Amino acid sequence: MENGIVLKKLNKSNQNEIEKAVQKLKENEKLLLEFDNSLSMKHFCQVDVRDNLFCKREIEELLDKLGLVYRKFYYPLPDCEDTNVIFTDKHLPDAETLSRNIVFYAENDIKVYEQNQEFEKLLVQDPKLFPIFANSFIVECSKWQFEPNPAEFISYSNMRKEEYRIKTVIAGDKVYKTAASEKSKKHIDQIKKNIDLLNQLGLETLDSYEEDKIISRYQKGKQTLDKQILQLLKENKEEKANQIIDHLVELLKEKLVVLENSENNVFDKYQISYQKEEIAKMTFVKYGLWDLVFPNIFYIEDKYYFYDQEWFDENLPLEYIIYRSFYYNSKLKELMVNRFSIDSLEVELFKKLDDKIQEKIRSGENWKRHTYTSDVWTQIYKSKEQIQNITEDCKKLLLEKDSRIKFLEDNMEQTCNILRETENELNNMKNSLSWKVTKPLRGVRKILK
Repeated sequence: MENGIVLKKLNKSNQNEIEKAVQKLKENEKLLLEFDNSLSMKHFCQVDVRDNLFCKREIEELLDKLGLVYRKFYYPLPDCEDTNVIFTDKHLPDAETLSRNIVFYAENDIKVYEQNQEFEKLLVQDPKLFPIFANSFIVECSKWQFEPNPAEFISYSNMRKEEYRIKTVIAGDKVYKTAASEKSKKHIDQIKKNIDLLNQLGLETLDSYEEDKIISRYQKGKQTLDKQILQLLKENKEEKANQIIDHLVELLKEKLVVLENSENNVFDKYQISYQKEEIAKMTFVKYGLWDLVFPNIFYIEDKYYFYDQEWFDENLPLEYIIYRSFYYNSKLKELMVNRFSIDSLEVELFKKLDDKIQEKIRSGENWKRHTYTSDVWTQIYKSKEQIQNITEDCKKLLLEKDSRIKFLEDNMEQTCNILRETENELNNMKNSLSWKVTKPLRGVRKILK
């Protein structure tokens, strides 16, 4: 950090480092401090060690004591080390932005609950509770009044391969996107081409660009189209919701240029096998901006405003764009089934296409870290089920054993009487005249054998 000192992994054991840094602090210099939170959602959701950590109130008391009364808190998720998104008090998370919290797991981590699900419960109660339970803190602070970093929200697309990673910053009434590294500058160039294409096609966009920076008009307080539709459905205005959706589909069909044939289509590009009859009903468009989905659209005064268009594939089914708008939102999924004749075969093809595209974009290493987890409750339930099965088997065996023992006990006297009678009969037979007469014949039979 220019004009200041950076201290990382601070806790109660090394807080003297802050005191030493304050003593060295020159006039108008700042400190940038990183802490993990003793009350973090991470600690609630994962088996983890939290010794000697500060909570937010304790950090504020410490900074007050050291005279660092000018400060700004940042809340990185999932933490300071693997940051994918940073919130501030001016821009606390909602359900949409919280989804950018990509949680990573190590091989021996044990997950008890899903962090984002628990954060969502917290936000429903009161979004202002989030800073108390944030996983980590970055604090920009000083003894002297300063102009803090203007960023209200920052996200990094760390789940992607390096060539697709971008940094997004909300500051004031603008959203800025820049390449996260030299490798991803080509991706910024692709976004610029997509912005030019949107303008060329006559589709309104909130995006523009200056050199290597994408700039968007931030629509603070406005709902994206997916939320608007859900709100209309909640208000029993289904007809209005359907009208907005139908007009959008017609607009895209008109502007994206419908193709007469489906040769060399997107399924061919990603080597997805299909039967001709499976794609016969699809509407293939030349300009496949496949992220023209509800969360990337604002509907304002009967006009559609598109933004955040990073991706492009030629000869793409319009139905795939519709599918992506609905299918990953459980509340909208039923509406898709009722409004559009996208059958199960098409859905399966679109799932395969989505998997191929995501596989091309996402970082295999980070995806593995994100998806790996030892879910303690799953393991417990499996163990309980196994124990229950073993117990039931043991009970059956014991019951069978008890049944056999009881049978023997109940029939013991009768069995002994039968054996005694049989023995008496044999003895009587041996003493009989017929037994003695036939004795030579029995000897001949043994010789013949």
